[in-house]
Amino acid sequence: MKRGNIILTVVVFASCAAPSFAQQSATQSSATKPPSKPNTEQMRLTTKSEHARELFGQAIVLNGNYRLDECLKSLRTAVGEDATFAAGWSLLAYFATDAHEAADALAHAQSLAGTISPSEMLLVRWVAAVKHNDQIAAISNLNDLTKQESGDKYVLYLAGRWFVDQRDQQKAIPLFEKVLVLDPQFTPVLNRLGYAYAAMGDMARAEMLMQRYVAAMPADPNPEDSYGDILFKAGRYQEARSHFELALKKDPGFGPSQHELGDVLAMLGNQDAAREAYHKSALVAANPRRSLEYRSSIALSYVRDNLYGFADREYSALVAEAKAQKYTDLEAGFHEAMALYQPDDLAAMKHLYAAEAALRGDEDLATVTRDEHMAVIRRWRGVRSLHAGNPAMADVCILVMEQKYKSTENEFIGEQLHALRGALLLEQKKFAEAIPELEQASDDAFSLQLLARAKREAGDANGADIVLRQLLAIHASTMDAVLVVEPARQKSAGAASASAARNLISCQP
Repeated sequence: MKRGNIILTVVVFASCAAPSFAQQSATQSSATKPPSKPNTEQMRLTTKSEHARELFGQAIVLNGNYRLDECLKSLRTAVGEDATFAAGWSLLAYFATDAHEAADALAHAQSLAGTISPSEMLLVRWVAAVKHNDQIAAISNLNDLTKQESGDKYVLYLAGRWFVDQRDQQKAIPLFEKVLVLDPQFTPVLNRLGYAYAAMGDMARAEMLMQRYVAAMPADPNPEDSYGDILFKAGRYQEARSHFELALKKDPGFGPSQHELGDVLAMLGNQDAAREAYHKSALVAANPRRSLEYRSSIALSYVRDNLYGFADREYSALVAEAKAQKYTDLEAGFHEAMALYQPDDLAAMKHLYAAEAALRGDEDLATVTRDEHMAVIRRWRGVRSLHAGNPAMADVCILVMEQKYKSTENEFIGEQLHALRGALLLEQKKFAEAIPELEQASDDAFSLQLLARAKREAGDANGADIVLRQLLAIHASTMDAVLVVEPARQKSAGAASASAARNLISCQP
């Protein structure tokens, strides 16, 4: 479901849209004048420490270049030097991966709201709305902030970054392009804009931006890593591998490239080598949380090999460590992953209930994180209930998700809702009704697989083939890719080989 964005388009992108008639007239009358320089004024930051002010911008650049721990260190230093630095606290709340640190930082920022500039107030409100899963308020505050600070590359970048995270490339790209007018060498935008164009299918422009990114930071591993990542997503595995290896030459301890090298090996069919690469990435990970994330790919590789017992062992160890270190979202996510590949519906349900229990037991967890995980849990609880012959439970899950989506307008929750509705309608053999629901369930492989089936059952064989090609174009080392895309790719390759063999036989005299 695509949310209505009339206000968003008018306000956030007022500075990016075509000029009004009055503006056009003014532009025409001054055609002979030299072009004016863009306004590059930065948002006023209320702080008594000049160093804290510098660290604010530095943190955004570090985060944009995947120096996540250094980013957090800069922000902690900034608020340590000036505990009344509300913008610093709000950015720390936004970037922090630890739920408890994020909740504490947001509380600090909100307590200072009456002593800061209007733009800083909008920044604090935007972060609070994002964390509290109030999408309408988040959009409204972001609209006002980008309009008020149209010459601040940091603000425009943060806005574009958020839209990329919402998978809304069309709204992110104009903001990023405007940043490059203000600062053509702003490396976080070269990075994110490349990803945005790749997601839109414009690989030529994406690669050009990645080449600029590499040139801007020739000694840093992340530009090579990002370049490799977009090539990987395009299915160009060997080219991707060369960039990951270049990144590791620049920094042998750069965890992301070591991990993604494992992804390449996994996609090329060498699971033992992939697991070794994943293990190395966990050893060089920047922090314990990221080490757990990297190790989860070892568990996924066992799912790829249909060794579910080994996968259970790995995921169970990750669950225990995440729980001990109070990474509640990771703990829930590992249970959710285990639920997806379980052959037995009851076993899957137990993991979904364990994930829910973890989420409900952490009061500091951001509302948006809890709500989005709960949407995943309800979707798959509904799907498993359908499979087990209990459609009434699926109806309950849909009702609860409808209420949550209506109150938040969170698009991720909407996509999970459409996916479950589509699955239910397909189970009821209401193919024509299932199709629009599944079409709005984003590009997740499970829904694409069901959509292809629904179209074929509805008599649209051509439409089913188009969806199948979209499914096969997904290149990712994720659970849905392992369970759906890779088997579909193997089946398609087998069918193509059989067809070629038949044609060869038929052509023989």
